Amino acid sequence: MRVYKATYKDRSGKQRKSAKWYLDFSDHNQLRHKIPAFADKRLSEAFGRNIESLVNCRIAGLDLDVKLNQWVETLPDSLLKKFVSWGLIEGQRAEITKPLKEHVSVYIKVLKAKGYIRHTQNRLKNIIDDCRFYYFRDITKSAVEIYVGKLIKDDVSSTTAGHYLDSIKTFLNWAEQDQRIIRNPIAKLGKPDRDSVPKGVLNPEQFVKLIKTTFEKNVLIGKNTGQERAILYLLAGTTGLRKKELLSLAWDDINLSMDNAYVRVKASAAKNDKEAKQPIPPFVVSLLTAFKAATKPKLPDRVFVSFSQSINTAELIRADLATAEISLIDKDGNEICFHSLRNSYISFLANSNTPPKVVQKLARHSDPRLTFNTYARTFEDAEQKAISFLPNFGNLVLSTSLDKMCGKQEISVDNHRHKKGQDTLITAILAAKQTPRVGLEPTT
Repeated sequence: MRVYKATYKDRSGKQRKSAKWYLDFSDHNQLRHKIPAFADKRLSEAFGRNIESLVNCRIAGLDLDVKLNQWVETLPDSLLKKFVSWGLIEGQRAEITKPLKEHVSVYIKVLKAKGYIRHTQNRLKNIIDDCRFYYFRDITKSAVEIYVGKLIKDDVSSTTAGHYLDSIKTFLNWAEQDQRIIRNPIAKLGKPDRDSVPKGVLNPEQFVKLIKTTFEKNVLIGKNTGQERAILYLLAGTTGLRKKELLSLAWDDINLSMDNAYVRVKASAAKNDKEAKQPIPPFVVSLLTAFKAATKPKLPDRVFVSFSQSINTAELIRADLATAEISLIDKDGNEICFHSLRNSYISFLANSNTPPKVVQKLARHSDPRLTFNTYARTFEDAEQKAISFLPNFGNLVLSTSLDKMCGKQEISVDNHRHKKGQDTLITAILAAKQTPRVGLEPTT
């Protein structure tokens, strides 16, 4: 390895030295190469030592260590491509010179084959754009950590912020497995703590009162009538649909046949990216049928067309709860919000005779722990109502058996008293005679 300054002649023919230092070296195939380094000699010498280490690894057939890998990732595109053409590094390593968007495009195609993509794609795009990540080398643990913290500061739930972190972390894991990068720079970055405050729930009586009062008083809030809001709340509390799923619902997603009524949640709107058909109870079918007849919509029209996707449903339900004189805090001290209607739906099912597996399926949860530990709550008198479903053995049989059992118990007690009385009498006689009881040595 030789570090030198190149000489050249200027326009006047005078010989001059280059501003930068140059490196002259032989690669693993004993081919000589000359490349420019830096204006600073020490930096140029350090650069040359890294190239020597790279050549030595190729000669020995060894993998690059962590420091050498990190150095390779910082190389400019032009030099990296030269190293690939000379065989100093594998062609796959040139992938890091491509813009992130190209890698993301390939990654999205892989995800599409697995059937889930929409949320991941949007979150990944947002975090890459907002953090201004253009290449793999731009991604740092601190930058992602700051971004996640900003999301939480902007009132994004810690659960959703965790989903953003998951989106870029799984992308980088894929890139590492596909040998596009050596290591995932945020592999050890932990998720933020999940929201610890549970949502409140309405009991059946409160839910009915909310729907009835909101519908009958029909208070106008913005562009939304009370009747429209009542139907929105009713559908949320009897199907478990989330806000986004409800507001994207079209009339052709609803089957109002009494024998098989359901609402269809499209995969594009569902949180888990899976289509679902949620059954509708008869009363809701009747109300939706009347609502459809009154509004005369076309099948592609949204059901809740007067509600924008960004509408603050939390404010709407708070106002309607106040009108119905229902507390904003449930019996466990948790605040009632729009998502509470989904919690209430799951709680209604969990407090019924519905098998747990069916409750989980209707809740559209992959994990029953989420259904029963996070969403479902027990209502007042639930325990008392539960024991009413225990087996009934029949009054006559139980009464007869109880009489006989009590009779046997009295005989047993009398026998015990008789035997105890005899033992007491014998003990007293023996004590008087000063005769030892059986099993004791005679006194001297």
